[in-house]
Amino acid sequence: MKQHYLTRQQGLIGAKLLTLGLLVGSCLPEPLPVDGIPVLNPQIVVSTQIVPDQLPNESFIVLLTKTFGALDASDDTDPYELIEQIAVDDAVVTITGPDSTYNLLNIGSGIYGGVFIPFLPNASYRLDVVSESLGSVTATTTVQPPITFDELITELYFNGYDDTLLQVTQQFTDPVGKDYYMVNVQDIRRQDVFENLLNPRDFTRLIDDVNFDGEKHRESFRVVYRDYYAGDTTAIYLARISEEYYNFMKLRLDNRYSFVEYLSEPVNYPTNVVGGKGFFNLYVPDVRIKYVGVD
Repeated sequence: MKQHYLTRQQGLIGAKLLTLGLLVGSCLPEPLPVDGIPVLNPQIVVSTQIVPDQLPNESFIVLLTKTFGALDASDDTDPYELIEQIAVDDAVVTITGPDSTYNLLNIGSGIYGGVFIPFLPNASYRLDVVSESLGSVTATTTVQPPITFDELITELYFNGYDDTLLQVTQQFTDPVGKDYYMVNVQDIRRQDVFENLLNPRDFTRLIDDVNFDGEKHRESFRVVYRDYYAGDTTAIYLARISEEYYNFMKLRLDNRYSFVEYLSEPVNYPTNVVGGKGFFNLYVPDVRIKYVGVD
C-alpha cells in the first residue's frame, strides 16, 4: 500500500475552513456550585468534514480536541483560549482507503487536513489518530453516495416582528431505499476563519425519507438565529448521511446552544470512534452559493 505525503501549503486547507459547518454553539451554561466531582481522564474527540474540490478527489479536515469537565469553563471563558487549551496538536493522523494510506498535515489548533484524497462512494475508510499525550483512537466509516439539488431558491421573509429571515425552497430526488439527509445553511460574510470554525452560526436541518422514499422531495423552511439582508452571501449544503450520523447530529442539535456540551461530548452521545468520542463521517455535500435577495 503506497504512502502519500502532503506537500500543499497550509493556506490551501485553511482557506477552505471558512465554509465548514462545524456545529458549535457560543453560549456557555451557568457554572454549577458543586464540588467533589472526580477528575476524569481526557479522551480525544473527533470531528471531520470533506470539502468538495474536483470529483473524485476531495480535501479532508479533521478537528481533534480533548474532553474536559463542565466545571472547567464559565461565562468568562474565552472560547479562543479554550480551544487552544483543548486542541490536540501532538497527533499523527492518517486515513486509509481501499488503495492507499494518506498522512494528514497538522495545520494547528487541533486541525489536520489532506488534499486531493479520492473518496469513493460506498467504499470504507479508516481514520487512525496517535497522540503522544492522549494515546490512540481509530474509526471506520463508509463514504455516502452524493445527492444534488434539483432546485434551490432563497428569499427574504419578513415575519412581522422586525425580523427578516431566510426562506429556503429546495427539491431533490430521493433514490429507492432508506436514506437520511442533512441541509446546512452557512453565513459566509465574515472573514475570520477561526471564528467560523468555533462558532459558524449555521442552521442545520435533518431529513428522514420515511414519507417520500423513491420520490422527489420538495419543501420550504425558514432559517432562524439571525436577520438576513439583501446581498448577504450564504452557502447551502445538501448531503446524504448515514443513519448513525443522523442520530448523532439529532442529539447534537438538542444541545446546540451549549459550547461546553459540544467540546466535552457527553458519554450518552453515539460514536463510532474506538477509544474516543465524536464521530468520523464521510459525505460529499452539494454546495450552492446564494446571494440573498439577488436574482
